[in-house]
Amino acid sequence: MSLDPVMFSTATNMFHSIANEMGSVMLLSAYSSIAREAKDTSTCLLDAGGRVVAQSIMIPMHMNSLSSAVGYLRERFELAATEPDEVYVMNHPYANGQHLHDIIMMLPIFHAGHLCGFAGSISHHVDVGGSAVISSTATELFQEGIIIPPMKLKENAAFHGGVLEQILGANVRAPGLVLGDYRAQHFACLRGRELLQKMVERFGADTVAQAMTELQDYSERYMRTNLARLPQGTYHGEDFCDPLRSGEPPLAIRATVTVSGDQVDVDLSGCADQVEGPVNSPIASTFSAVFTFFVSMMSEGVPVNDGSYRPITVRTRKGSICDPIYPAPVRSRMSTCYRIFSALRAAFATDVPDRVAACGHETTTSVAFSRRTPEQYHVYHEVIAGGLGASMHGAGCDGVAQPLSNTGNTPIEVMELDLDFVRVRSYGLITGSGGKGKHHGGMGIRKVYEIVSDDVTFCSNGDRCNTAPWGACGGEPGSRSAFRIQRGDEILDLGALNTLRVQKGDLIIIETCGGGGWGKPEPTSSISAENKKRIA
Repeated sequence: MSLDPVMFSTATNMFHSIANEMGSVMLLSAYSSIAREAKDTSTCLLDAGGRVVAQSIMIPMHMNSLSSAVGYLRERFELAATEPDEVYVMNHPYANGQHLHDIIMMLPIFHAGHLCGFAGSISHHVDVGGSAVISSTATELFQEGIIIPPMKLKENAAFHGGVLEQILGANVRAPGLVLGDYRAQHFACLRGRELLQKMVERFGADTVAQAMTELQDYSERYMRTNLARLPQGTYHGEDFCDPLRSGEPPLAIRATVTVSGDQVDVDLSGCADQVEGPVNSPIASTFSAVFTFFVSMMSEGVPVNDGSYRPITVRTRKGSICDPIYPAPVRSRMSTCYRIFSALRAAFATDVPDRVAACGHETTTSVAFSRRTPEQYHVYHEVIAGGLGASMHGAGCDGVAQPLSNTGNTPIEVMELDLDFVRVRSYGLITGSGGKGKHHGGMGIRKVYEIVSDDVTFCSNGDRCNTAPWGACGGEPGSRSAFRIQRGDEILDLGALNTLRVQKGDLIIIETCGGGGWGKPEPTSSISAENKKRIA
């Protein structure tokens, strides 16, 4: 028998409150600015079978990928045999993780000896070792940092100075920041455990388990209802990633989407082959990009969980950039993930204009600075926003986080408190960078950093230096991104992927692109040069 509507609504809101409170604990406990300020971290509540029930409102790429990661854990371990003092930890991209910087952990939640669910957390860590904070030259996964395979450990081994903490701390440049954030993940999961136990005490284990199942079924029904409203048929969309090297052709991302009744099939087998560089997207990231696109087409406020993904099938080609073969590097996989997202946008932009906007900045533009002193390694990492694409409902937003990442702005004051070898010279919107249209695209951002010490390493990743965000329904494209160094009177043009030593006095100039416009621009009256002379 189903739960009555009042109990179902109460339980649903409590599940989401638990996930969001876990997120708040994570942010309040985190050490690094990438977690504390940019909020590149997520938390969730799972049922006893490891299926996501409720997620914090944080990073879509994280939230919509945890199901894949837990699915791998479910295949390797018998989750039902989990002991109360055990924990699951991993970051392996080829075990349905994201990239090595994203550490995933999952704590079991017991009540009266009964497994009631799991508390999960995933967080981007400022450094995981490897050849650089952001390695643009990696040709193998091993060069990108420490690999944590899917592990089931006793909590004392995973935390509290145990063996995993010791190994992790010994392999990173900034152990204080990394271990601080790692422990913050643990605290968040402990809070989730405590809150669900209180909920079970109040309503009973059977009622809570039934509510978890019904919430996932509700999300599935809602997704199917939304998919059934799409025009039936097959759609095609494509977009392009920047090439790894100047002069090479761009990397094609092609999506074929078949809408059949209340389900969709997404075929990405036509995408470019995997490359010897860090922009390959592991399969869980590819799935997450697809899931996030379809979730974005739903009404705001609808619960997203494992049930939401059931009507969506994703097909790839092994050895492609969307499903690479181990040990291809994946550190900067977001470039490809965003092109998957924008290729799906392109597929539906004309036929479903009320739900799909023009293309925006849609990449993760990451910037990192590091410097070693006799005392310690100093590491800093932030994400720069860009312009959103316009839609039939209005202009694109200026200088905001993009749909897959949703990261926050890191205040200049935070950076200057953390570092004494870089300062921000200017930071603002780029006028006119949004594409023209009936509704114009959002403006991108220009940020200029000054290097004030020697021996500083600058790292970055991003996209859109070669191909501008496209406009929709007659709208014009936005501007392109740019990465430059001003050294005296010389301007050095860089690509988006960089790992290089910079000099004292250098200005690092980052420009993110504006969003595409929507609809044909309104005609404007113009006065010829001859008439201007007559008027004068």
